[in-house]
Amino acid sequence: MCGRSVRGYAGWVLAKLLGIRREDRRDTAVGFATLVAILTAHAMLETARDALFLEKLPASYLPLAYIAIAALALVQSKLNQKASARFSRRKLLSLSLIGGAVITALFWQLSASGGSWVLGALYVWTGLLATVVVVQFWLQLGEVLQVDQAKRVFAIIGAGGLVGATLGSLIASGLLTLLADARMLLLVSAVFFAFAAVLPLGFGKAAVEKPTRRRGAAAPPAKNTLRMIKNDVYLRRLLWMVLIGAVLVTGVDYLFKATVATHVAKASLGSFFARYYAVVNSVALVVQLLLARRIVSKLHVNGALLVLPLLLLLGSIGFVLTLGLLPALLLKGGDGALRHSVHRTASEILYLPLQRQVRERFKGFAAAVGQRGGQALASLLILAATALSAQPRHLGYALVVLGIMWVGCLLGLKPYFLELFRKELRAGTLDTDVDIPELDLASFQLLVQSLSAEDDAEVLAALDMFESYGKTAMVPALILYHPAREVVLRAFEMFARSERQDVRRLVGRLLSHDDPEIRAAAVRSVSAIAPEEELLRKFCMNDDSPAVRCTALVGLVAAGMCADQEANRMLRNMASGRCGETRKALAKALRHLPVERFSWVAIELAAVQEPGLLVEVIRSMGSAPHESYIPKLIELLAERQHRAEARNALLATGEPAFEQLVEALNDNERPQRLRRHLPRSISRFGSHDAARVLQDALLHERDQSVVFKILRGLGRMRAIDPSLPIDREALLDLARQTLEQAVTTLHWRLTACRIVTCQQGARSPAAELLIAFLDEKEQVEIQHVFRLLHIIEPRQEFRIIYDGLRSADRKARASSLELLSHLVPSPLREGILAMVDDVTPRERQAQAKAFFDPPGRERVNEVIAQVEASSDEQQAQRALGLLYADTLREMLREPSKALRSLVAYHVAELGLEELRAQVIGASKSRSDVLRDIASSALDAFELAPTPELSGAS
Repeated sequence: MCGRSVRGYAGWVLAKLLGIRREDRRDTAVGFATLVAILTAHAMLETARDALFLEKLPASYLPLAYIAIAALALVQSKLNQKASARFSRRKLLSLSLIGGAVITALFWQLSASGGSWVLGALYVWTGLLATVVVVQFWLQLGEVLQVDQAKRVFAIIGAGGLVGATLGSLIASGLLTLLADARMLLLVSAVFFAFAAVLPLGFGKAAVEKPTRRRGAAAPPAKNTLRMIKNDVYLRRLLWMVLIGAVLVTGVDYLFKATVATHVAKASLGSFFARYYAVVNSVALVVQLLLARRIVSKLHVNGALLVLPLLLLLGSIGFVLTLGLLPALLLKGGDGALRHSVHRTASEILYLPLQRQVRERFKGFAAAVGQRGGQALASLLILAATALSAQPRHLGYALVVLGIMWVGCLLGLKPYFLELFRKELRAGTLDTDVDIPELDLASFQLLVQSLSAEDDAEVLAALDMFESYGKTAMVPALILYHPAREVVLRAFEMFARSERQDVRRLVGRLLSHDDPEIRAAAVRSVSAIAPEEELLRKFCMNDDSPAVRCTALVGLVAAGMCADQEANRMLRNMASGRCGETRKALAKALRHLPVERFSWVAIELAAVQEPGLLVEVIRSMGSAPHESYIPKLIELLAERQHRAEARNALLATGEPAFEQLVEALNDNERPQRLRRHLPRSISRFGSHDAARVLQDALLHERDQSVVFKILRGLGRMRAIDPSLPIDREALLDLARQTLEQAVTTLHWRLTACRIVTCQQGARSPAAELLIAFLDEKEQVEIQHVFRLLHIIEPRQEFRIIYDGLRSADRKARASSLELLSHLVPSPLREGILAMVDDVTPRERQAQAKAFFDPPGRERVNEVIAQVEASSDEQQAQRALGLLYADTLREMLREPSKALRSLVAYHVAELGLEELRAQVIGASKSRSDVLRDIASSALDAFELAPTPELSGAS
């Protein structure tokens, strides 16, 4: 019995408690430590800045500092873009932190003079440094992590920022208590910035990126970035989100500091800010560690983004109603507790779907123009309000309005966020569900020119295009003189029953053509357009070709120029004679016979085993449909080589064919090889009745191969016409049951694996085959869930999501998971996300437990735990044997014939006497069981998950 190593337990703790997986650990640790160091330094720098500034200067100077920060942020953004062209992201972050340490130490020296310009410059520098290093840090993480990793670890890494902010505030409070000199905080802060500069070098190799542009390349001009934002609605929404949020947060910050300056003595400002920030950051840390990941996971990105705006909106309303220091402290505290925890985690995820170059350009622009521009705009509004002698209550009203605007902006962001993932996934797929575009003049001229091409295949393709667009009247009649017989015969098909005079004239000239098939085609055309008895009798009696004679006879019969008794005799002789060429010609000409009197000819010809004959018979059945043909056409659906033509003929027959197809689908006595192809044939009718029939069959069908075909057929119908009625609740319930079965199948597989590993006697080739089959069965059941979701919501493109989940591209899988988390209805969301997650089967089972806990799972764990702890090997082996027998007994109740056959063989192999009576087909011979397994394995192979989910055959 294998135990778990210390490293294994540590990994389990990280995964269970924090959601950190093996592939996440290194970059999460480096990101966490880096952010701790940065925010520790920044918290001390911010405390020193606020204390020194408000001690010497009035709060009314704050808007001027905000404006200066905004203006210089634009310059800083340009410098940052140029630096990005020369250095990789992580090196640039390290260099920025080193520069921050040097300049902060310089301010420690300059602040000794206490000059107003130094304090103003310090305030501006603090804001600029925060913009540079924080933006660069999150850009670095955006390069390292995919969106699914970000959702797992951004909250943990973000907690590092709050740990650092809390630590910095506590250090600042302690130093001010001991030294009572805020200047010393600048020196200590510089030391921490220097230490933080070393940490980014520890990111994994995957994070080491080349500069976004080659060395020396110019940064993209601002007008290009503006044009990019103008042409992208998602970027515009993001910019508005940043801008409105910056205005609101700046207003909250000013209101807080102005209120504090009024109510707190100047000598106590330093210690007050240090203690207050320590409390706020501690609360934020608790929120980040205990709530942020759960909030983002449960509410998803868009819901998590609304938490801070709604809280600030409520806080602003509270301030308007009460005024005073306490509501201002609570308002700022709510901002401090959530902006750098939940809101930061969620907002950073919004940038991940963007392409790397777009993300870098936009994020720097948004920080400079959106964030700092919002500060500048808020500052101008505050200055205007101060000039007009506005009261604090008026500022509170403005914050309420801004809160409403911010909430409204975020509510409209979700559709565009999801569309980015769709675009990314579509990039690797070909959408085949497209309409044929209108034929413009240039395209029409190109098609006409193609009729003169030297390549016969190009000419045939052009003729097909003319027919697709319903423009056969525009094809020149001279195409009948084309040197290639395939082109001429195709043209005859297009011109059938044509009333065009030029076609009639040229057809007459082709009656003497050397090629018998062209001559026969010309006779068919004459018979259809303007039959002449003398001409047709001449070809019927004198032509050398059996095909031409047969065609002429059919023309006489169709025109009523031959008595039925004589016609029946001659047609029967042709159908039963020795000449295969005559029968083939008769099969082609059948469509011109009066079907009410001569349908027996097609039925007799369909029974003749002759290469190429049946195809022509089926085509004629489709061209001249009759109810008597339907049983034979349904029977032919079981044959691959004739299936497509038979479906077309049934579709041409209309309602009678539809009714008999439905009857055949509901007849469980029909062979499976036929029934599995009936759903697709029914779906081709595309009617509301067809959708209803397939949905009813889906809810009651037990044969999984037929279920699979129903899903494809109904999915195709809903993809073409989403307005077709369905019972959404019934299909959702079926999807839930199918997903529960997938969880159960996973449980069976894991149980079999664990028992086979622990019990030597259970190991056998049949056991290995059973485990592999259960794995395949689970994947098929998950695919069925996706197909059901596609039927329920055909516009949500579950096909590309499924493709992305199966992709080898890590980013495509992450994008698919993100889309899935938003689009799957809540009853299924937790279960399907667990079952498609990119983790081990044991971890998937643990995650799926909240959705569905398979019967017997707890007992399996208890028995195996007792076996591992037992010292009696014989008793342990017996307990495992009984457990395995119970699991196999559950599998025998499955409707899957393949699974029952495989389990039956395995039971016989193991000699489990107590199960023999329950084994279906236990009396079969070994060869019979193997044949059943092989047959079912072929079914499973055909049902194997395929990328296409829209239902096309």
